[in-house]
Amino acid sequence: MSTVDDEQSADAVPEAGGETAEPRDRFKQRIAISLGVLVVVGAAIAIVQVRASTNESNTARDTTRVAVEAMRANVVADTAAGVIPQVDAERAFLAFQSPLTAGAPSLAQAAGIPTSKSGSAAGLRVAQASVPDLGVGKLAPVLQTEAQRLSLEQRALATTRITWNTRSTQYTTVIAVLAVAIFLVGFGLVVGGPIRGAAYVFGVAVGLFAAGWAVWIYFLPIPSTPASAIEATARGTVLSGEGSYRAALSQYDAAIRSASGYATAYSGRARARLLASNPDYPVTRAITDLSGRSVAEALTDAQKAHQLDSRDILATSLLALASFYRGDYVHALSATDAALALNPGVPDLWLLRSAIEVGLGDPAAASAALVHGVGLLRGASPSQQTRLLASTYLSYMAWLERHDPVHAAATRKLADRLVAIESAFTLGRTLPKHPPATGTLSVTRLRYAHGKLMLRLRWAGLPAGTALTAIGYERPLAQGAWTQPPDLALFASIAGSGSRNITVPLKRACQPTSVRVDVYLNGSRTLSRTGPGVRATC
Repeated sequence: MSTVDDEQSADAVPEAGGETAEPRDRFKQRIAISLGVLVVVGAAIAIVQVRASTNESNTARDTTRVAVEAMRANVVADTAAGVIPQVDAERAFLAFQSPLTAGAPSLAQAAGIPTSKSGSAAGLRVAQASVPDLGVGKLAPVLQTEAQRLSLEQRALATTRITWNTRSTQYTTVIAVLAVAIFLVGFGLVVGGPIRGAAYVFGVAVGLFAAGWAVWIYFLPIPSTPASAIEATARGTVLSGEGSYRAALSQYDAAIRSASGYATAYSGRARARLLASNPDYPVTRAITDLSGRSVAEALTDAQKAHQLDSRDILATSLLALASFYRGDYVHALSATDAALALNPGVPDLWLLRSAIEVGLGDPAAASAALVHGVGLLRGASPSQQTRLLASTYLSYMAWLERHDPVHAAATRKLADRLVAIESAFTLGRTLPKHPPATGTLSVTRLRYAHGKLMLRLRWAGLPAGTALTAIGYERPLAQGAWTQPPDLALFASIAGSGSRNITVPLKRACQPTSVRVDVYLNGSRTLSRTGPGVRATC
């Protein structure tokens, strides 16, 4: 009986085994199906990854092509802009040039125009007719607009390229995550017990996450700026550079209507609005209006541009500059540091940072920022750009002295330090550490009238090689701050006794209500004189 029972029990084992094998087979089928689905999802993601990579390559080629075209257009535009003053000068010169052959009539005489003083204007008209501008005067703005359009198109394409590159990289990461999911699900085929179920469930969860992530990436927008917005922004930039701010604002408005998310149009409009309220700023760095509606709108535009594109250095710089002039030095420092993080090689930003540090009461940090900003010019030559940097900083110091007199001593010290640095830089030699021990110098007849700054410098008994620096200031508002225009500066080496009458034409929307001249000998301030101006026009 026991043998029979044992045989019956043995026969039951396979039967029992068969009952448990069936669900296990179903689990294997589930794993196999899941693996198949994950592989299909992986293939789909690989396809869109290749598409993103291809789009990135195509956009990169377009970016390079447009960059070359922009470079060529900028060269042509700069050349055309340089031809205009040369042609004008040639016209004025030919009108009264002596004939090459003795006894031959001059150009004006050949045209039957009197050669007296009264005939000068007529002679100039003949010269202008004989030396046409070849349409360059009208063509230059067109060339500048085209160069600006291509530059903006290049930036837009670069942004699109970066986005495609980022998307391709993200898809690659998703595929790697999906590979982990496939491994975990497949791991269930070679293990048993609780580990099998846990690996399968976790693998499926990771796979669902990867698939969802891929879908999210797919529907992210690819930045694309309409051609109409780029072209309108280019026209606005050129018009703004010409001082036609109202026309520029109209173009920026059109650009924003075409592309409400175009950061460059907002930052350009912000700049145009600030300059429309302070028309002399590009020439004199004079701030005459910070409380008007257009200034508030400009700040709103700058903030909008920064929100749309945190790498828009113009928007960040405008926020820093406006905050400085409004006395919000903490915000100004934050915005300046953000701009420097984008490009630490901009001297203008370091000089602004120095001025902000003065406002915050930290002259040591201000001095360090000044030294760093000037150090970035090492190897450069004296130019209009370097003079503009110096004049801008001196205007910062004058603004601080007027609006935060508690920092007056620090502003004067830093201003004098910059003048000494600029004098040595411009004259191309190291200056003595002290002013000359002998000699005198005076400033007389200082005034602004009839659109001109006039003064007379007189010196006597100065040793050879004395470095003379005269820095002119003007005050556009009767109770406002001084500003230091770049065209009001004189650097010279003098000796003995002498004098110089100086007349400088000043074209200003806000005419000076008073003028000032600070005179330095060997980089040390020797005297400061003020003179009258005209009734305020702003």
